[in-house]
Amino acid sequence: MEALSRRFYLIPIIGAFFGLAAAGVFLLTNYFVDELVAAVLALLCVHALNRFLHLDGLSDLGDGLLAGGTREKKVAAMKDPRTGAGGVAYVLFFELLAVAALSLAGEGSWPLWLFAPFAAEVLAKNALVACAASGRPAEGLGGIFVRNTKGTSPAWSVLLSLLLVLPLGIALAPFWGCYCPFKAATVVLSMVLASLVVGVLVARVAMRRFGMVNGDVLGAANEIARPFILIAMFVVLRCFELAQW
Repeated sequence: MEALSRRFYLIPIIGAFFGLAAAGVFLLTNYFVDELVAAVLALLCVHALNRFLHLDGLSDLGDGLLAGGTREKKVAAMKDPRTGAGGVAYVLFFELLAVAALSLAGEGSWPLWLFAPFAAEVLAKNALVACAASGRPAEGLGGIFVRNTKGTSPAWSVLLSLLLVLPLGIALAPFWGCYCPFKAATVVLSMVLASLVVGVLVARVAMRRFGMVNGDVLGAANEIARPFILIAMFVVLRCFELAQW
């Protein structure tokens, strides 16, 4: 585990595995059912593969953030195995947002059905690395990854994410109107930037409320980043469309 934590920047490769699974499910189901249903099934596939680990972290983070009292009480609420209103609210909000954002891809052509879920899962892992690099470690398994993810780890994670996502984005972009490679690269870079911003912001919120970043916070960063990565993609595409470029 210690050796794995020192190479945490390689986790976008795991995201690529989840992304391929999600893209396959999204592509197949979108031919037969509504895009909202297809989006739910694609996300369900991802959660089933990781045994709902990150979703549990999002729920725990919600409970901790909505708890009152001292920092110690907030941490205790986050570690409580019972799920409160904060956990339910965070899971519902961010998962519904992810479903809605992914369903936008379902309204496009089939190459977008492949690219959007794949890129979202790869870059969600990039957000996880950014979160780990921006926080102070806690005791436990998650703390090992936070402690060892410093220095150039986020830069290596970004580079690996670009190697996984950018060629596919440029290759498939003409099928959804981005005939200029520069436009396709701009879309991908906006998604990378969104993943980094979310990862850093989640870490800062956790540091202010809990004084540390643990495994629950890392899992939550993955889930919170996913919808904003997709939203960044469609915002930039819409800007190109409005500019008629």
